[in-house]
Amino acid sequence: MIQAKLLFLEQELIQKPEKNKDLLEALFNLRELLKQIDFSAEVVSLESSRKLSKLFRSLKNKPLTEKEIIIIRRLIKV
Repeated sequence: MIQAKLLFLEQELIQKPEKNKDLLEALFNLRELLKQIDFSAEVVSLESSRKLSKLFRSLKNKPLTEKEIIIIRRLIKV
């Protein structure tokens, strides 16, 4: 589900790549982090941006960027 939402959001952002360059980069970074998850064994909750941010922070092992946080919030709204 989260991968589909990322793809949907990417298609939206790619319409104006110059304007959304930083957001697209953040989206690609988050997509790479998701590759660490075994989706057959793990469930990724899309109910809370706080929980999703915590998951990504854990995967990244450092704080998220402002743009990554914006993408996470938009994933919850989509």
